Amino acid sequence: MSGFSPLDFRLMAMSQFQILTLLCQTAAWTISNNLNQFLAQQMVTSQAVSREVFEAQVVALVEQMQTTTIANVKYIDQLVSLIIFNSGLMSALNTNSYFIYSTSSSNYYITHGGYLVSNYIDTDPYSPNYTYCECVVTSNCTYQAGYYRYSYRSFYAIAYMPYTPPMFIVPGMLVGCLPHDSMLQSTLECFYNRSCLDLIGISQAITPLNATAPSQFRVNTTVNTLFEQLFVETWQNSSNFTRYYNACHPEACSYTYTQRGNFLYAMTMLLSLIGGLTTVLGILVPLLVKFICGLLIKCRGNAVPTIENDPAGR
Repeated sequence: MSGFSPLDFRLMAMSQFQILTLLCQTAAWTISNNLNQFLAQQMVTSQAVSREVFEAQVVALVEQMQTTTIANVKYIDQLVSLIIFNSGLMSALNTNSYFIYSTSSSNYYITHGGYLVSNYIDTDPYSPNYTYCECVVTSNCTYQAGYYRYSYRSFYAIAYMPYTPPMFIVPGMLVGCLPHDSMLQSTLECFYNRSCLDLIGISQAITPLNATAPSQFRVNTTVNTLFEQLFVETWQNSSNFTRYYNACHPEACSYTYTQRGNFLYAMTMLLSLIGGLTTVLGILVPLLVKFICGLLIKCRGNAVPTIENDPAGR
């Protein structure tokens, strides 16, 4: 069991850094898995589409994939947090609940922790002006992380109380009921400052983040916001219309258009029709005449002559 209080960064640092590592790994695994599924899909169209339509469809598919991926990650993370909170699991760091020994009954019982809803103020902990956030109600209670000389949990006050001014406040870092929830509400401001990294014992081999580098995220952006964006600065889409068109490989293309005809066009069509009709009749009429003549000759050849009998004997 550590000698540091739940308000002390030295108690929470390892757990919070492990949480941060897991969040990064989850984001990386989710992106890789969803990209593989996305790339395994085929884009099927009933006919070859234009470049503009192709690019618009690809952009829509990519945006849908991004939205679905981010929504699924947020849902799973919130579900896990809700299960942990509703299960009433006690943190090993005694940050959300702790045991208290009762001298009257000589027994231990569990008391839920709480945190002051304010920054550090060195005043009477029994003051009625204090507002507490209770871990039994929500797991989002937080307080400034720092190096505290001493803090205590009063038998009468439910919150963890800083007894004396802290030796050092870690910029942006928060402690709270659960390392996961407090890490999500924290920022990475300290990681942009070499002096701050030195004070919390980060190796000189670790290079501070560059606050002047172009980024959509500010220095004071919360880890929760970073995680909801999967720690991605920008999504780059690279589509190849030529490969798509070659894959379709249409053997013939046709098109129609509507145009109002003029006098010249009408005369041309009429003459073409007359010329075509003349040609057709010139071929069909001789054949038809020959066929009729043959039919008449055949009919005459098949006629049977009749002999009339003269009743007078002539």
